[in-house]
Amino acid sequence: MYDSVLLPTDGSDGAVEALDHAHAAATAYGADLHVVSVIDRRVVLAADADEKPDVRARLVDEASTAVEELRARIDDPDVSVTTATPEGVPHREILSYAEEASIDLLVLGTHARTGREKRLNLGSTTERVVKKADRPVLVVDIS
Repeated sequence: MYDSVLLPTDGSDGAVEALDHAHAAATAYGADLHVVSVIDRRVVLAADADEKPDVRARLVDEASTAVEELRARIDDPDVSVTTATPEGVPHREILSYAEEASIDLLVLGTHARTGREKRLNLGSTTERVVKKADRPVLVVDIS
């Protein structure tokens, strides 16, 4: 059913929680697991001109750390793990990666929310991916 699973990460607890579900799906279906952290180009563009290189370097480091930390948690020789750190607008890059890599299932963590906030907002990136994805999406709520 699923040959490839995509787990986007921003380094948050939500992504760590979602990892268990992504790994379980990859194991159950013999699928490859892709772990992606997007370097948000908007943050770089919003920085002062003289700070852009430092801001971009920090974001690249954070994205690389985020994917490598999740990769290190997967101690399973039967699951092939691919990591990537594309640059752009997060929800667009996640959907683009899913399309280009022929991903069958997206697994996204969302931050714990309560009450009205929980009903109204999954998190802007997660919400946009859910609304625009043309493939199955599993949202893992860590509340």
